[in-house]
Amino acid sequence: MRTMIIGITGGKGGTGKTALAVNLAVALAKMGKDVAYLDCDADCPSAHIVSGLELKEKQDVHSFLPNFIEEKCTKCGKCVDSCEFNALYRLKDKAPTLLNPMCSGCGACMIACPSGAIEESSKVIGWTYRAHKYGVEFFSGELKPSEPLSEKIVDAIKQRGLAKKHEIVIVDTAAGAHCQVVCALEGCDKAVAVTEPTFFGEHDLKVISKVLENLEIPYDIVVNRSTISDRKIESVLQIPYDRTMLDCYVEAIPIVEKFPEHNISKKISAFAKRLIE
Repeated sequence: MRTMIIGITGGKGGTGKTALAVNLAVALAKMGKDVAYLDCDADCPSAHIVSGLELKEKQDVHSFLPNFIEEKCTKCGKCVDSCEFNALYRLKDKAPTLLNPMCSGCGACMIACPSGAIEESSKVIGWTYRAHKYGVEFFSGELKPSEPLSEKIVDAIKQRGLAKKHEIVIVDTAAGAHCQVVCALEGCDKAVAVTEPTFFGEHDLKVISKVLENLEIPYDIVVNRSTISDRKIESVLQIPYDRTMLDCYVEAIPIVEKFPEHNISKKISAFAKRLIE
């Protein structure tokens, strides 16, 4: 069985990307599919809030941390010069000092050290979680406050979520078009770019579309809250503004679960079926 990986993304925050992603996952599970959901917004995970889910099975995510052996250190400063994140500094005639929260865990300092004065240690930079609801296996994660690289948490979420073979994996990215988003999208077979009919929505759609094209990922465009303005954006699915959708969001119950016969539920389910054909 080959796993189909579908990325749900969108340049602008607040377009309803996660609400759509959760509803797509639940709709696919209702079709009898084995579905995993990866919330890859490590800075602001929200799928568990949208779905009324309690995150469980917490696991630490570790990253490299240099440990300095002072008796071996020649105070040459090459480790400091190699650190692009400026996590190391050295006072005159002193061994280097590490600013722990700024360390990216790249290991360049250990490679650059000519005297073997740096050995490998580690630190916890965040956590991943697993839970199950609506027939969907949910995976999530969060970056520890003050840590610099959320991409490592995204990698850990994907590694944990893809360890077991599922028929379909929904990858919900963060908003924007930055490194964390690219990291989440890598490996996706196809994607859905969610936008809204506003000036900023249209502008950021162009940005994320360029990212998807550069990654050579085929994608569809979905316009959420399509009736809030007269601005027209070409798409395969238009979801009108509807108070029922909003109420379900507030209640943390996917609309396809609570009101399967609602027009929006039928639209989302039909689109979910089209995605996997």
